[in-house]
Amino acid sequence: MTGAAPVRSGSARHVLTLLTGTGLAQAIALAASPLLSRLFAPEDFGVFALFQSVVAVLAILATGRYELAVVLPASDDDAWQLLLLALSIAFGTTLLSLALVAFAGRWLAAEAGQASLAPWLYLLPLSVALTALVNTLGCWANRRRQYAQLAGNRVVQSAGGTAATLGLGAAGWAAPGLLLGGAIGQGIAAALLAWQARGDRRPLHRRRLLALARGYRNFPRLNLPHALLDALQASALLAVLGVAFGSQVLGWYAFALRIARTPLAMLGASVGQVFQQRAAQVWNEGGDLAALARRTTAKLALIAAPFAVLLLFAPPLFAWAFGADWREAGVQARILAPWMLLNFLTSPLSQLPLVVGRQGQALGFGIAYQVSMLLPCALAWAWRWDIGTALSWQSGASSAVLLAYGAWLQRLAGIRRAAA
Repeated sequence: MTGAAPVRSGSARHVLTLLTGTGLAQAIALAASPLLSRLFAPEDFGVFALFQSVVAVLAILATGRYELAVVLPASDDDAWQLLLLALSIAFGTTLLSLALVAFAGRWLAAEAGQASLAPWLYLLPLSVALTALVNTLGCWANRRRQYAQLAGNRVVQSAGGTAATLGLGAAGWAAPGLLLGGAIGQGIAAALLAWQARGDRRPLHRRRLLALARGYRNFPRLNLPHALLDALQASALLAVLGVAFGSQVLGWYAFALRIARTPLAMLGASVGQVFQQRAAQVWNEGGDLAALARRTTAKLALIAAPFAVLLLFAPPLFAWAFGADWREAGVQARILAPWMLLNFLTSPLSQLPLVVGRQGQALGFGIAYQVSMLLPCALAWAWRWDIGTALSWQSGASSAVLLAYGAWLQRLAGIRRAAA
């Protein structure tokens, strides 16, 4: 017990480091948003959101979710083999996505009503590869507790990607400017992480790699379907909103998430990275996961409080900061506030099922969550609800599921390794 206080202090310091970097990165993005909202139309943000949702789906498939296992082994050598496994799978997925774009890119762009974007679909396999690389190397840096480097990378990625997007927007590139600017930011992050990991390289051991692939098979078997459902739900939701309400409403929705949810999601991811590493250590040592979960939730609640206040005044704030045309995005952000805040409070602790081996039960909650997100918008399309009614039902239903999920996570944290 004598070592508990220094460890706790170290965890808090690591969280603060990541939160500082994430906060600066988000400050850069938010500072540029009033310019972006005047350089790009709502329809451009709608196209960008759809593109990013497809990248998210393919990036989940790209690594088989083995990158999440990099934090768990006791041996760095085993962790490096898992890293190589994840990147090997990503190489194959990137080639398949490149073939898809080459053979069906023009048809897909035409079916989406964006035929002029067909040449830019070649950014898709590039973005998939870069996302897989950033995610995998980020997990390695998390294992190595390189939190200062991770924080700095986020600031540089945000600054580089934002500057590129602003420049392309000023040059009149419209939707392609958003796509290319995002890819440039990812490329910067991937290059920095690869440079920082250059001294950690270890040889490939095929037999050990295959043994680890079998040992951690629950990641592709259980966690991958869960994550894939999340990503597919997001893509389907954007598609339904676009069909039911038009590209302008889709653009407002995407912008509302970009301004209100993305900062929360990135802050939650920062806390989640440290939480996963610390939870794995506590679990392996037979420590008190429940206390760690309670402390983490309390810190998240303190971070969420000012966001909750700001979201109450989202409509006038959006109109003032981004122009009168974007007030409706603020209205949507206020409606979605309960869902966004509860998602922020539960997402870092969602690493617990990975640590204690309860991914099957987590998948059940994941399915219920997908239904709560997608069904209200599908009903709105079928029954001709207005967008406000659709989002109110979506926010209420998903909030109820997240409350139940959060309570289950807190109970899960009470499991001891000897009883598992």
